[in-house]
Amino acid sequence: MADQKNVFIAELLGFANPVIARRLRAAGARVIAADPGLASDGAHEGVETIGWASPQDLIAQATDRFDGKLDAVVLAPAMPAPRLNADQLTVEALVPYFQRLAAEPLAFAGAAVKAMRPNKAGRIVFGTSSGHIGGTPGFAAYASARAAVNGAVRTLALEVAADGISVNAIAPNFIQTETYYPKALLADPVKGPKLLARVPMGRLGEADEVAALVELLALGESGFVSGQVIPISGAWC
Repeated sequence: MADQKNVFIAELLGFANPVIARRLRAAGARVIAADPGLASDGAHEGVETIGWASPQDLIAQATDRFDGKLDAVVLAPAMPAPRLNADQLTVEALVPYFQRLAAEPLAFAGAAVKAMRPNKAGRIVFGTSSGHIGGTPGFAAYASARAAVNGAVRTLALEVAADGISVNAIAPNFIQTETYYPKALLADPVKGPKLLARVPMGRLGEADEVAALVELLALGESGFVSGQVIPISGAWC
């Protein structure tokens, strides 16, 4: 279809990304994805995939498959976040968080800008976290890496606004996925109620709710929205 939107998802298997991919495809978009866990080209649950490579290579390959028209990228890396207290913070401990959660998605965004500029249009949607906004003691390494991307959103948005490219981030917390808040945790008679007591809405969010917000920013009538970090955390922040 001439008006079909082309979307690249950088990490297909993490967090809410499988649900995001399904929702974007259901909305009519062509989705191509990659993931560190997918070493070769192929398909995963109906989504066309490219074997993992550098951000520049992956964006270039996806853009080529899209015949030069990259409409949107979704950059939402996920990784476990074990407690790392203040007295445990070292350069060696911090580097993996910043590599995976900050450096790689920003590099993907830079490559996407290069691909989108000739068409004078594009949407960049980061998936970050609102954890650093509300503050979570014991998770400074994770929070600071997420904050690095959130802190770059407005600067990037201003830089590429004249190219017709929007840059936004969704910042979830308390979303039920097996990466961060597994069902076993909710089922625990002590830990489950203690967790839900922290959320003003009294429940965890669903991956579909995250996907709906991504769809709006990537495909919807939201092109004039840019430079925003949007928490999705049940009023926690």
